[in-house]
Amino acid sequence: MILTRYIRKLTASTMILVWLMSAALPSFANPLPNLGDASSALVSHEQEYRLGRAWLRQLRSQAPIIHDPLIFDYLYNLVYKLASASDIEQPDIEMVVINSAAINAFAVPGGVMGLNGGLLLSARTEDEVAGVVAHELAHLSQRHFARGLERSQQNSWVGLAALLASIAIAATAGGEAGMAALATTQAASIDSQLRFSRANEQEADRIGMQTLVRAGMNPEAMADFFESLQRSMRYYGELPPEFLLTHPVTESRITDARSRAAQFPAKPSSDSLEFHLMKMRMDVEFARDASAKINDLEQQKQDASAFLEINEYGLSCAYLKTNQLDKALASIDQLLAKRPNRITYLASKAEILNKAGRYQEAISLMEKALDYSPGNYPLSVHYADALTLNGKTAKAITVLREQLTERETQPLLWFMMAEAHGKAGNRLGVYQAKGEYFFLYGHTQKAIEQLEYALPLARDDFKVTARISDRISDMQRSMRDMEL
Repeated sequence: MILTRYIRKLTASTMILVWLMSAALPSFANPLPNLGDASSALVSHEQEYRLGRAWLRQLRSQAPIIHDPLIFDYLYNLVYKLASASDIEQPDIEMVVINSAAINAFAVPGGVMGLNGGLLLSARTEDEVAGVVAHELAHLSQRHFARGLERSQQNSWVGLAALLASIAIAATAGGEAGMAALATTQAASIDSQLRFSRANEQEADRIGMQTLVRAGMNPEAMADFFESLQRSMRYYGELPPEFLLTHPVTESRITDARSRAAQFPAKPSSDSLEFHLMKMRMDVEFARDASAKINDLEQQKQDASAFLEINEYGLSCAYLKTNQLDKALASIDQLLAKRPNRITYLASKAEILNKAGRYQEAISLMEKALDYSPGNYPLSVHYADALTLNGKTAKAITVLREQLTERETQPLLWFMMAEAHGKAGNRLGVYQAKGEYFFLYGHTQKAIEQLEYALPLARDDFKVTARISDRISDMQRSMRDMEL
């Protein structure tokens, strides 16, 4: 229900940004740790962090983002499992999921990790997704972007800012202006950058595989995914997957990956049910004709002697998408009868109940589920949504505040917070929440305006006034990060 209200339309400028982001960034932008290396003298960790987060805010304002709490939480947990096993010291990764069926992943200076929905669709196992994530984390841990700048002797801070800003220009100026800016930014350094890209890719493969092993995953998965991509090339003609534009797959690269994997103990890929459920959920999300998807799954159900649990979940998702709510509930209840405590099924049922207007049932269901899994993100999102829709705004605000202590950069939570305060008639809370929401979407001036509207309403509370004033100052400083 909340996701339906939160949908953002995909525009032509968005498509330009997604293409540029995936085609241009991974070759140039991939960095974080190793304190004391020479590259830190050119681009500090603080500079990378500030600019990476500023760029992410601009990205959100233009690119189609997936905020589905189940999909986001699944990928977020996978990324952090791998980041904890990587060479990144004190991982502080900001993850974003792009609403695109194209196969792609990218890492941006400052610890920003992007994954396209198409990556989940194309992978056959969770370990294959993990192999791509581990590779991108290696780009971050080895600070490949900063090291490339060191070799080319660029003015790194200005160069990085100009490169990322030009990508944002491409999204807002119809493409040609941004492409011109991008070409100007890259002209002096692109040859030297490309010269080192093969070495960077080899290093990222090697270190990424070590990360996979430390995380207890199959080291062969990286080569498996490369081979799968190579086989799929024949279907793409002159338009290969975006991932291949910046991560070329050759026979020698696959052979190298196999040789490295052979040095580690063999470990089969995990047959994760959650991976397959999220892949099915994504498949339904990207289905252009949900009714055709339903027909296909229903036919499989009739023909198969043992209809897969994953397909039943797909039916429930597709029924929900087509507003066949009774059927959606019937399917999810079948699944809950077998696995009554599975978070994915419980959260999905709450989503259906909320859309059906059965808010109290959703509240009761989520309260029981949260007793077993306190603080769980998808459960909390649907719980807060049900509370708000049922007029229990004080409790909804409490739940959202608890989530924001851990996920203060999640726009969905601030959107929901603004809704809850609005239903409660709390204008001060609405302005503050909308300010944070606009800020995370790169609309910094609008964000500041919202907080300025809030200031007079807080004039009798010195602490709140001081907090709002400090936040305005923070946002004003952030506006300069993309201008340097």
